[in-house]
Amino acid sequence: MTCPIVIMTTTGSEQQALTIAEELMQQELVACVNILPTMRSIYRFKGKVFDDEENLLLIKTSDDMFDAVSEVIVQLHTYEVPEIVSFKVDQYRSSVLDWIISSIGGASNQT
Repeated sequence: MTCPIVIMTTTGSEQQALTIAEELMQQELVACVNILPTMRSIYRFKGKVFDDEENLLLIKTSDDMFDAVSEVIVQLHTYEVPEIVSFKVDQYRSSVLDWIISSIGGASNQT
């Protein structure tokens, strides 16, 4: 059964966040992308600690679209290792799943 998920990723600029969001919407892989404005991220990468400004994307889609969404993010992202994680939505109104399915091209045939 198809289930809603939220995919999270970060970008180094608002423009890159917009580019990714627009491509995901254009390909009808997602129902919605929320772009949260600049936040501060402190993280370790290759043994060094970084302190950067990033934008957070919260991507609403279905679990069967995770691979396709991930591929678009990887193709458009400038990070060597973009963070792409998903969270299963355990509880939701059926109308939310209906909205997600109706917003994703071709996904309605997969349920």
